Amino acid sequence: MKHVTQSDTEKNGAQYLEDLATGYWYSEVLFAAVEMDIFSLLEEKGMSIDELSRRLQLDTGGLARFLQALSVLGLVTENGHEYCNTPISATYLVAGKEHYQGDSILWRKALAVGWQGLQDCLKAGGRVDYPTDDAGEEQVVKRVGRYIKAMDCVAKTKVLEILPFFDDIDFSGPILDVGTGSGAVAAGFLRQFPEIKATLMDIGWVLDYAKEMLGKAGLANRINCVNANILEPWPVDEKFKLVILSNVIHVYAEEEVSAILAEAVRCLDHDGFVLIHDFFLQHSPSKAALFDLNMFIHTYNGKVFDSRWVREELKTLKLSTTPLIPLATDTGIIVAAKSEEGLDKLKYKCRL
Repeated sequence: MKHVTQSDTEKNGAQYLEDLATGYWYSEVLFAAVEMDIFSLLEEKGMSIDELSRRLQLDTGGLARFLQALSVLGLVTENGHEYCNTPISATYLVAGKEHYQGDSILWRKALAVGWQGLQDCLKAGGRVDYPTDDAGEEQVVKRVGRYIKAMDCVAKTKVLEILPFFDDIDFSGPILDVGTGSGAVAAGFLRQFPEIKATLMDIGWVLDYAKEMLGKAGLANRINCVNANILEPWPVDEKFKLVILSNVIHVYAEEEVSAILAEAVRCLDHDGFVLIHDFFLQHSPSKAALFDLNMFIHTYNGKVFDSRWVREELKTLKLSTTPLIPLATDTGIIVAAKSEEGLDKLKYKCRL
């Protein structure tokens, strides 16, 4: 997302405000299309409005207007009397495809309820919508499952951006994925480096999903799972060639992140790397600021960090660090090692 400057807003101030106010129109169209799984229906050969209305049991006139909106958004295209997916929809919005993003998109819809309470959060100084005592374990597990599927969608695409930086690294030992979620980032490294194994660390409910997903990927025999609260001392004594913290630190505040980083360094082999992938205030500032508000609304004390603070923490732990390396998307990475020479092996300088 482009960073908005003062000159941008002053070019047409009223129109800029109008566009902000109607931003949800775009997302609601996308949410509805994904919920109805329209793109999966269109994938094989396209459909006419009449055929699609029968399949979805929708009013033909309303559907025509809906498809017109999807068309101007670049998600479908009209070919004669039939509507077909555009390349972006065919790649990311067809259920079952490798890069499907539908679960992530619908998780964003679920977050919208919390955003409606933003003013209450501002008055209280933080999150106000806490889980209730009547939320049973089954309900919590289902919610965790939806979250893991959503984050898996994102992580599978992010790791493809991260891996090229490590092309020239010869990993000869195990890696540790902390707060692993679906295990997608570790899975990316396992595929690229077929000789290594990975330890996945998270709470039990999450690890159950990770084991299932990596089992389907044929990687079950190359993982070890450690059930742990990452805010407590990590129950591992092994030294790792790579410690991954992907989309972890934004969930916590400074004191907790400092403790997590200290544990990562304790587990690091002499020639290993710490990989931090996250949102940072210096990259994609508009998205980072809004994501920071999302953490304010939905977590206990999560926030988006200034990359300079993270690098200083790592230097305090006697590590050398790369600068913030921006990815092509809205997140970035910082890599740290016990020596500057180790970082020289990374392929990142051409991106800065």
